[in-house]
Amino acid sequence: MRYQVSIIGKMTIVADTESAFRMVAMEKELAKLQPETAYGLGTLYQIKGGFVPTKIYAFTIVNQAEQPVREGDVNELKAAMDFFFLTLLSTELYVKEVPRASSLFSQEAARIYGTKLIAA
Repeated sequence: MRYQVSIIGKMTIVADTESAFRMVAMEKELAKLQPETAYGLGTLYQIKGGFVPTKIYAFTIVNQAEQPVREGDVNELKAAMDFFFLTLLSTELYVKEVPRASSLFSQEAARIYGTKLIAA
């Protein structure tokens, strides 16, 4: 994946130059997160006698008009989140999450817990 980055005010747009993937990143308090859209959260930490959370970012998959979408690939989103923290913020002190309200939660849950149902 190769990314093109645009910064508009407090909003960072990360676009994959090899696919149609686009993501908007901004501080969570500035984001207008909508249930059942494709988004993830990332918490930035610093070390002060331990790991202390300093800022939460919202990462939303968007279309060409920068409007949130309902579908997307959780792996593409997480790779772009890694790029944001590792390259743009130059830090490894972060944790990614896909909240239950995100439309990507089912993909993340299947990855973590699997899809097999156990009969009682």
